[in-house]
Formats: sequence, C-alpha cells, structure tokens
Amino acid sequence: MEHTQPKSRRSGKPSLRLSKAMHRRISGLFSPVFFAVVYAYMELVFHIREFNNASALFPILFAIPAGILAGGICNLLKEKIARIVRYVFCIAPAVLFGVQIVYFHSFQSFMSVSQAGMGDDVFTNFFKAIMLAIWECMIPILLLFVPVALLFFLHKWLNPKRRFDLKRTMYNASAFMLLQLAVILMLPMGGTTEHSAFANFHSNWVLDLSMEKLGLFTTTGIDVKYFVLGDAMEQIAPEPDVPDVFIPVTPDEPDTTEPAGPIEYGYNTITGLDFAALAEAETNKTAKKIYTYLASVEPTQKNEYTGMFAGYNLILITAESFSTQAIHPELTPTLYKLANSGFNFTNYWATYPSNTTNGEYTNLTGLMPDISKPKSDGSFVYSIKNTMNMNIANWFNAQGLTSRGYHDHTASYYKRNKTHPNLGYVFEGKNEIGGLSGWPESDLVMMQKTVDDYINEDWFHTYYMTVSGHHNYRFGGYNSMVEKNKNLVKNLDMGDAARAYLACNIELDRALEYLIQRLEEAGKLDKTVIALTTDHYPYGLTDSQWKGMIGHSIQWGGMERYESDLIIWNSAMETVTIDKPCSNPDVLPTLLNLFGFEYDSRLYSGCDILSDSYGLAMMSNQSFVTDKVIYNSRNEKLYMLDENYELPDNYLDTYIQIVKNRFSIAASMLTNNFFSRLPQDAIAAAQRGDNNRTPTN
Repeated sequence: MEHTQPKSRRSGKPSLRLSKAMHRRISGLFSPVFFAVVYAYMELVFHIREFNNASALFPILFAIPAGILAGGICNLLKEKIARIVRYVFCIAPAVLFGVQIVYFHSFQSFMSVSQAGMGDDVFTNFFKAIMLAIWECMIPILLLFVPVALLFFLHKWLNPKRRFDLKRTMYNASAFMLLQLAVILMLPMGGTTEHSAFANFHSNWVLDLSMEKLGLFTTTGIDVKYFVLGDAMEQIAPEPDVPDVFIPVTPDEPDTTEPAGPIEYGYNTITGLDFAALAEAETNKTAKKIYTYLASVEPTQKNEYTGMFAGYNLILITAESFSTQAIHPELTPTLYKLANSGFNFTNYWATYPSNTTNGEYTNLTGLMPDISKPKSDGSFVYSIKNTMNMNIANWFNAQGLTSRGYHDHTASYYKRNKTHPNLGYVFEGKNEIGGLSGWPESDLVMMQKTVDDYINEDWFHTYYMTVSGHHNYRFGGYNSMVEKNKNLVKNLDMGDAARAYLACNIELDRALEYLIQRLEEAGKLDKTVIALTTDHYPYGLTDSQWKGMIGHSIQWGGMERYESDLIIWNSAMETVTIDKPCSNPDVLPTLLNLFGFEYDSRLYSGCDILSDSYGLAMMSNQSFVTDKVIYNSRNEKLYMLDENYELPDNYLDTYIQIVKNRFSIAASMLTNNFFSRLPQDAIAAAQRGDNNRTPTN
C-alpha cells in the first residue's frame, strides 16, 4: 500500500505545527515580549548613535517595562485592532527617536516636549538644514524602523490570535509595575551624586543628562509630567545656608603682603531690598524660600571699576555661535583687536552648547533659564507674562533713553517681538529693518540699516542679536555668508567646515568694523562701550571638525568646546587682563557695575567678574569651571587644572551645590514672577539713580 505525506492546509505554504495551547500561549506573550525587545533595541541604537558608547544599562532596563506596557495594551484589544495598534506602537517610538537624533544632529541638544510647539517655526526657518540632517542620519533612522518590517513578518509567520484574558492582563500589569519598580530601586547602584541617574530621576532632572542616563522613554515621561503639571512640580528653593559653607580658595604660598587697610567700597545692593524682612513678611511659601535664600547670599563689593563707564553709550551684542575660534588676526582683525584689548577675559566660557533663546535670556537677564523643567518654547517666551525689569535696558530707560534692539532674522522667531519689548527694548527684526535677504542674513547689512536710528542721540543703548555665524558650515549653497566670503578663506590650511565657520564670522567682523567707523565719524567712539558675547558654542561643527580646527583632540570629556571669549571694549581705555573663570550669567552684573548703576547683585545667577568674588563658569548641564578644576556633569569627572593644589574634602560637593542653587533659584524666580513681588518703588528709585556719577578709579 502506498503511503503519502499529508498536505498542508494551504498548498505551497509552510505550516507552523503548534498545538492550540502553545499557539494561545505565544499569542498572549507575543506583544509584551516583542515590544520589550524592540524598545530596548531602540534605546541601544539611540545611545550608540548619540553618546558613542553602548553603556546604556538603565535606558535599556527602563525600556523593558515600557515595552510590556505597550504589549499589555495590545492584549486588551481584538486581534484585528491590535494589529493596527502594534504598528502604531512600533512606528511612533521610531519617529520619536528619529526626531531626537535629527534634532541633536542639527542643534547639539535634545528637544523637550514643550518645544514641539515651535515645530512650524523650526521647519520653516531651517528646512534645508533639517533635510540635510535627515539624510546624514539616515542609517540610524533606518535601523529604528527595522522592527516595523520585522513585525510585518511576524504577523504573517506567527499569525497571533487571542481572546481577552483577564488573568493574563493582570500578569502583564503586574510585570510592568514590578519591573518598573525594580529598575527604580536599582538606580542607587549607579551612584547617588547630583548628576547620577538616581538624581536625574528623583530630584535634579536635566534634559540632556537624562537622555543619556535614563533613556528616551523615561526622559520623555518625566518631561511630559513637568509640562502637564507645571508649577505643581516646581523644584523648591534649596536651604539658605548652603552659600555659607563655601571654602575660599587659598594660594599655594602664604600671603606675606601687608594688609591693604579697610575696604573703601560698598556693596552692590539696592536700598530698600531687605530680603530677610521681606522673607518674614511673605506668605507665599516659594517666594519666602527665595527671599530667605537671597538674604543669605553675600553681595559683591564695588571695586575700582565701579562707574568706570557711567554716562557712556552701550552697544550690547549677542553673537550667533561666536567662540574663540572665530578670532583670527588676519581674517577677523576687528574681533581680534577688540578681544585682545579693552577688558581681556582669558578664562571665559560659553554656558550653552546650543539653543540661542537660552543664551539670549541669560545675557539679557543675568539669570539661568529653567533647564530642568522646560517652559513652552523656552524660558524666554515664558517670561513674556512676567515683570522683567532687572535688565540693563530698564536702567537706561529710566534716564529717559529709548533702548533699541535689532535682529537680522525674523522678529517672530522665538517670539522676540514679544520677549524683548517686555525687557524694555523697542525691537525690530528682519522685516522691520528691511534690505536683508538670504540665509543666514548679513550682520553688516543689519548694522548699515540701523546705526542711523541712534548714533546722533546724546546717549544711547542698543542691543543686537546677530545671525551671520549660524550653521550650516559648508560650501555649495547651504549658507549665504559662506558663499559670500568663501574666497577669503579658500587658502586656509584647515578643513572645509572650519573655513566655512570663519567665512561666516568675517561678516560679523565687517559689521563691527563698520560700527566702529560710524561711531568714530560721529565723535561717539571714545564714549561708547561695545560688549559682545556668544549665545552658545558653534554646535554646527562636529567633534572631528572641531578637532581639525584646534589641532588636537577635545579635552576634558568635551568641555573644551565651551571655551569662548567675552568682549567689553572702549577705545580710550587701557587693556586690563582678567584671568578669573566666568561665563554668560556674569555679563549683565559686570556691565551694571561698570556703568555705575545701583543694582542688587544677589538677584542674579552670575557675579560681577571684576569684583573680588570667587570665579565660577557654569554650563547649562550643571558642569562648571573654577580656577582649580573643571567638572563635567555628563561623565561626573573632575579634571584638575592645578595639579599641585590639594582639594579640600568638600570642595566638589560645595561647588556642585552652589551651581544647583543658582539654577533652582532662577527657575523659581521665573515660575513665580518673582520680580513683580519686589518693592517696585525701591527698584524705580535705584534705576533712576544719580547718573552723574564719576568713576571711582
């Protein structure tokens, strides 16, 4: 008798011979297991791409319960609907990871949930850059979408079918909660320092650090929580006695000089601002904590430079992506002259790696933005509804001046048409100035179109936000400033990106040259101060391009990128070299002191650089630089600048706490509209002041 093999029920197709019980079990486990593996895979791809290593323990561990949650939701649905939802749960995270990869590639920072509202503006203003970034990030983006193709195959091969099972649903829910709790309980294994994964999860959340140490799923969850809950989740002000434990840095050799005698200078405070008394009378708990903290802060002393520029004009410039690398003796001779004369700051650091609005906010307000809990479109936009009368424009305006502000790109981007008038500026952007075209636009043309607005006034204050230094730093039509000045850099012995960066800054140099020429022709140069600092370092240069420009590997775990320059220059002054570590938050207090305005130094995140306060340069991720050390919060490493100096036991912890204090207090001030609570009559009296002060030196 001839025997034949049984045929498959579906001729020509392989049959997966599983019992009904086994198939039911696989169908129940399929979604949770699939998404747990896929989400862990996505975190690993993201981590390797963005942080150049595979040390992603907590991001992967947090991804597993997230995957189980997604799979459990699928298991609540009928199979026909579940198949659609599985694709959604697979594609949506891939898009989220892809957006963050492209955003970081473009701006060297991650995008918060609150910044999603700026999507139209970002896409409109940076269309070419975004399209180029997508192309350059295509490999990791494609890797993120591999699970989508795998899901299609598994749907066909396994053909999961299932009915609602209450018991299995409870298992999935329990597995999610237990695994999530287990990972949270494991966090102390990675340390409990202020910038550890543990601290980022529980108390000191910083977006960029959280992405690296907790992963995108957890970071997005925390970001959404803060965005939705807002003020209810604000970090309260720290204990007020922290600044008192600061250990002064002592010299290696004992000081054998004779005492200089009693100090002749007073302090930078406003008469009528008694923070201790205000704290006692305050009923709002958060405001009371802020007042109490401020009462404990030692104000800076006035000094030999107090009032040095009283009665002078001020032109304040935030220069797009400016850094020390933009200063070239032949190609940018005006920048070179200004940076190496006037006040020569040799230890100045940019606070931000990217995000112009944060740099502007700090330069103009002297405050750190709320980095930990992003506001809608950023802290500057959030400040529109606040009283913001402690910036330098208000001191000039109190003398009857009209402070003017200009930007050679659109005024509505970052809502500068609202933020800057709230600071006291009559503000104009590209459309109001006229004559500006291309991307990025010309700083020189901006100066040419605006100088006549104020140069014939007896006394003026003008603010410029430039744009010519903006990336992309490449040839071939991507950047109008690169194309305009490319012939001037074509023979430089450096990479294309470095040459393109210098080409952009040649336009800034020409703008300054024109400005100085017009001031001199008007007889105003000797009585005008030009102050220029950056918004952030040039993030448009990759690490390898940066290395090619500086000629060696980037030091201190990437911190060398933050090295920058501050210009405070007057044509008639002698050169003064300042070696103290300083950064963006210090600019405004320094200018207020130089112009002899009565201000309260305790209200700002930074300090007058020219005072006898200790030097401290702060970065947006709470890294910092002192005269002895560089601390990198990303890798939690300490780099000694003075190998012969023995640090006191609590040196690092003290500075970490001081930096955290300044972030926390500034964030609370912003959230609680703190300046509106101050005695406005005392502030108005201080800002009117006696403007016939004579320099103290």
